[in-house]
Amino acid sequence: MKKTLVAMLLILNSSLLFSQERIRINNTDIKEVKIYQNGALVTRTGKAMVSTGNQEVVFDGLSPYINPQSITVKGLGDATILSVNYQQNYLTANRKTREQLNLEEQRDSVQYKLSQVNNKIAVLNETVTVLQANKSIGGNNNGVMADELEPVVEYFTKKMMALKDDILDNSLRQKKLQEQISKIDNQLNEINARNNQPEGNIIVTVDGKSKTQATFEFSYLIESNVNWQPFYDLRVKDVKSPVEIVFKAKVNQSTGEDWKNVALTLNTGNPSQSGDKPVLYPWVVGFLQPIVQTRGARGDGYVVNGIANGAPVMMMEKEATEDQKVMMWDMATVTQNQLNVAYEIPGHYTILNGSSETQVEIQHYTTNANYEYVAVPKIDNDAFLTAQITEWENLNLSPGQANVYFDGAYVGQSFINPVETNDTLTLSLGRDQRITFKREKVKELTSSKLFGGSKEKSFAYELTVRNTKKEPITIIVEDQVPLSQEKDIEIKVSELSGGIQFTGSGIVKWKITLQPGESTKKTLSYSIKYPKDKQLSGL
Repeated sequence: MKKTLVAMLLILNSSLLFSQERIRINNTDIKEVKIYQNGALVTRTGKAMVSTGNQEVVFDGLSPYINPQSITVKGLGDATILSVNYQQNYLTANRKTREQLNLEEQRDSVQYKLSQVNNKIAVLNETVTVLQANKSIGGNNNGVMADELEPVVEYFTKKMMALKDDILDNSLRQKKLQEQISKIDNQLNEINARNNQPEGNIIVTVDGKSKTQATFEFSYLIESNVNWQPFYDLRVKDVKSPVEIVFKAKVNQSTGEDWKNVALTLNTGNPSQSGDKPVLYPWVVGFLQPIVQTRGARGDGYVVNGIANGAPVMMMEKEATEDQKVMMWDMATVTQNQLNVAYEIPGHYTILNGSSETQVEIQHYTTNANYEYVAVPKIDNDAFLTAQITEWENLNLSPGQANVYFDGAYVGQSFINPVETNDTLTLSLGRDQRITFKREKVKELTSSKLFGGSKEKSFAYELTVRNTKKEPITIIVEDQVPLSQEKDIEIKVSELSGGIQFTGSGIVKWKITLQPGESTKKTLSYSIKYPKDKQLSGL
């Protein structure tokens, strides 16, 4: 009996010793969201009443796409952080949001109205059936006088028309209610698919020194289902005005979290990509199998800790204020990549889980530009207005599509590519069809001749440019002559009409100034000489 009692006491004492209190925190505040072009670093704060001894503080309602190795936690309070773990909680996958409950309530209301309409249509159809069954008024053997038949027919016709019209009206109401229910169902299906996923939990094990109100700040990297893309609005009043560049971002996120009224930072980096310089190890050639050396890659742009299994125990505390202590991690490591560009967005934004893309304005520039028309009639008979911008490196732009507006009207799309090595950034502002071109082959100057063992082909083209605008223009017109990669192929340019040939590319350019209504012609001619037993390619 005594042995049994001792055993029970040992079991009870052991269960009390190893049991841990679990504190669940559902309402944490988002301090900042740093969105990368693929991924996001989220920083949150939360408070918990910590008692004496070991306990778990569980932060609920987080994304299921968190990289566990990216989680960092620090806190204020008279306690020590022992470990941090991450888990996915599938028990909350079917928890309904307020939006879902509202839609379901709305669907029930519409369904009730639809049931009423269905009942009314059924009653009307039954009435029609009864009326049709009793339309015989004289019996099979007795006739009916005309003065008796007329009011009966009138009553039957009037009643039947009213019933049919009523059925038609209710059928239209029935159709509209069914369409409304279908739309609600589609919206519910989309929300259910978005919300029917596990939530992430961060579990912080702490050792409380005394009962205290602890404040935690933690951050984590969401590796997928969130991104941003740069795009622009280019606005030009006329060719004498500066260019307005509105730099924006399209933000999409389906992380399982709602980011409400948060501070945003957009970063051009990729936090999942290693920022460490590659290292060359000795390259040994021999008969033995070489020893393969590997290095662990560490993400850049966020803090990495040893967490989950084997997380290090916090070893020291530092004074924060007179009545608070800072809970510190031991051996915390920070890796930063200085090559990325970060855009800290003023104000606060709300970006809901699974919502349509959110547009964020990053910067607004007004810069001087040199405007220039450019045309390539060999490919396209329209002129294109371009803006040449110098010192564009200071604008910190990213490659992206641009909506172009000229003189208050939308004229099309262009692409801004700041990853250029030129001193001048060229922005295409769209077509101007008031400058016309004609490129024709000059038949009398195009020929083919034989000279001994060689064959010579001559080509000639005439370019006609006309300015139908009401103001003078200056335009760069481009064409080209072929290039030879064989020593037996000789190319000779005979006429450029004042154009400049760039020998490395074969491009020919004319800079032409035209007054309103003025036109001009340019001639491009060249010959190709090659062995007559060979065939040319590329013509």
